[in-house]
Amino acid sequence: MSEYQYYDFQAIDRPLTEKEMQELRSYSTRARITPTSFVNDYSWGRFKGDEDAWMEKYFDAFFYLANWGTHVFKLRLPSRLASRKGKMNEFGSRLNALRAAQARKPSFIERLRKAGL
Repeated sequence: MSEYQYYDFQAIDRPLTEKEMQELRSYSTRARITPTSFVNDYSWGRFKGDEDAWMEKYFDAFFYLANWGTHVFKLRLPSRLASRKGKMNEFGSRLNALRAAQARKPSFIERLRKAGL
């Protein structure tokens, strides 16, 4: 059976600039890049970017799917929301493998599901 991975990044709060789209293009010649998205799938090879760094710099939402059962969903949140630790901990305790990642500026939440979890 062949390998399949799907990457989908979405910009919601603001569109990507031409310069940012050119930066993203340097990671993939096949990706579908628009002012609001970067979408690519791989049946061979691998993703050459850093999904967490891309979430901090370019995008507000991310979805990853692999045919072996791994699924990842991330949303970038304003740091003022992520700093409410009580609410984030309560939210995190209700979902399997949810983590609140506090970045320098924006924060994001991640929902991770691996095969067998």
